[in-house]
Amino acid sequence: MGIFTVISIVSGFASATAWLYASHVKVSRESAIRQRRLAAEKSETTPDLSGVTFDGWEVRETLAAQSKWNSIGAVLASTAVLCQAVAQTLD
Repeated sequence: MGIFTVISIVSGFASATAWLYASHVKVSRESAIRQRRLAAEKSETTPDLSGVTFDGWEVRETLAAQSKWNSIGAVLASTAVLCQAVAQTLD
């Protein structure tokens, strides 16, 4: 088994894990407020404490977290496919 095949397998599993996590990640209202206050302190501005919650979860921050993990999953999936293509070419 070549190095590209191993990288492809590892990247594929990591991609699946990232996408599964993205489907379940949620950000609570309290956590979102804490993040906003820390960001406001860092930039020395007034925190924006507005928001939309659904079922106790902050919508904007939850979507941002899901987007981040979906992006990581996509990069890992593309790495897996690229390594598969290289491994097939080298065989």
